[in-house]
Amino acid sequence: MYHAPKVCYFKLRLIPALFLLLLTSCTVGPDINSSYNSASNFRVYQTFAWHSAELPTPTIGSGPAYNPLLDQQIKQAIESELVKVGMRPAEESPDLLIAYDIALPATQKLEADMAFAPGFGYGYSYWYGYRFRYSVSGLPAYRSVRDLPPGTLLIDLVEASTNKLVWRGWYEAGIDPTALGGYDLNKAVANIMSRYPPVPESTQ
Repeated sequence: MYHAPKVCYFKLRLIPALFLLLLTSCTVGPDINSSYNSASNFRVYQTFAWHSAELPTPTIGSGPAYNPLLDQQIKQAIESELVKVGMRPAEESPDLLIAYDIALPATQKLEADMAFAPGFGYGYSYWYGYRFRYSVSGLPAYRSVRDLPPGTLLIDLVEASTNKLVWRGWYEAGIDPTALGGYDLNKAVANIMSRYPPVPESTQ
């Protein structure tokens, strides 16, 4: 007498579960990066202020227009994240100075015509008149903003007493300064600042 082969229903139910698990394990999270000067003692940094900037030379006359709302939102988000880790703003004698930038597409002509200050290159800050000047020599594997993918948000923390860059975080957030909305600035900043303060590799 012929007997039909038995079907293992347990295995059939297990296959979709395994497939879902495989998809979940392959999900790629946001590309968040940070670098810091390992010689710096981040426990002594308790206060912050914004880094003063100067007009670039030459000043670019075209390109993404300065958006005061974008600038305000990014600055408020950064300040909020620093307060969450126990720091406080200080108008006089801050421990850290903050600067940020957004990477923009560059052309060969613009790259040839511009002489960039240390710390920044062809970015949104340059378009609306910011040129930051601080030393980046102590940061491992330093990259200029012009070497980052367009739309990348970059945040720098500079030691005020030495004017040296001690921490940098960046996130390929896809920010377009010429567009209104389409991205969550608070989330982008929170993603970056989740890496601050840095945790030494020996304690991880």
